[in-house]
Amino acid sequence: MLARELAAWIDRAPLSARPLREVVAQLPALLGADQACAFLVRPDHELDFFHGARMPAGISAAYAKWLRQAPKNFASYDPARPDPRQRNLALRTADIAAITGQRTPAVVRSFLPRFALSESDQLRALICDGPVLLAWVGGFRARPFARAGVRQLQAIVPSLQRRLALERSLVEAQRTAQQISDALEQVPAAAYVLGRGGAVLHANAAGRSVLERERKTVEEQLSAALRGGESSIQIARLAPHSDLQLAIAQAPSDPAPRVAAARLRWQLTNRQTQVLHLVAQGFSNRRVAASLGCSESTVELHVTALLEKAGGESRAQLVASVWGGG
Repeated sequence: MLARELAAWIDRAPLSARPLREVVAQLPALLGADQACAFLVRPDHELDFFHGARMPAGISAAYAKWLRQAPKNFASYDPARPDPRQRNLALRTADIAAITGQRTPAVVRSFLPRFALSESDQLRALICDGPVLLAWVGGFRARPFARAGVRQLQAIVPSLQRRLALERSLVEAQRTAQQISDALEQVPAAAYVLGRGGAVLHANAAGRSVLERERKTVEEQLSAALRGGESSIQIARLAPHSDLQLAIAQAPSDPAPRVAAARLRWQLTNRQTQVLHLVAQGFSNRRVAASLGCSESTVELHVTALLEKAGGESRAQLVASVWGGG
């Protein structure tokens, strides 16, 4: 596969794919390399991932172990902030030495000899998104790499940079969404994240239960709050220039009478009743556990038992059954 074909394939790869492993498999032929790999060393010297083609057996695990005790300047680049002169450029060993003035970094002196790679020429690119390192991509060869190999690697660098930057953005977006979800579950009331036009993008357990019972009422209250009218819901923008808004309803009334009725109806134990009282107020398993002085796993067992007795399939249905008296 030629470099331009590989670059086009990277650009066309679906979002669900992770094309870097396949790229590494193509590198020996593309660069005329004996071995090839792609990996990422995090700023804390932990190995995030390692993909190899024709690499010596066991090198990935050995490298991860070696990195934990490696000196700060173990390689000819800083994983925390690569030198701008090395970012997104295909460089051979001699090119790197000319830039850094470092001919035999620690990784060459004390790690690569274990795998008979210390005398090999390297051709690599540090794929970066601004100052953030995304991957080391390249190969090793007993003979010096030719200029043709440098041109071939450089030809796929822009596509690799775009792809790995996109994957990083997606991971960060998922992490942010999970953090927002976790934070919402700590709110002791129905809470919603609203998008453009007031559409509900996410709700905590208490919010979902209210939506199941009273969707029309919630939508009317949200609409009134967005217009600045009287509403039981308070709204605040999540960030100054964001379309996302946080909506929090007034705390629900005391569910004790309804929980007491549910206890008789479902023949609950004392502990199950205590758990149900907190769950009905929108508490997450973590908050229930903290309130009752037990583990989250214990709370999960109680919630499962409550679902079985209530004949529900979800936490939201359980809460709706309590408030609805069903």
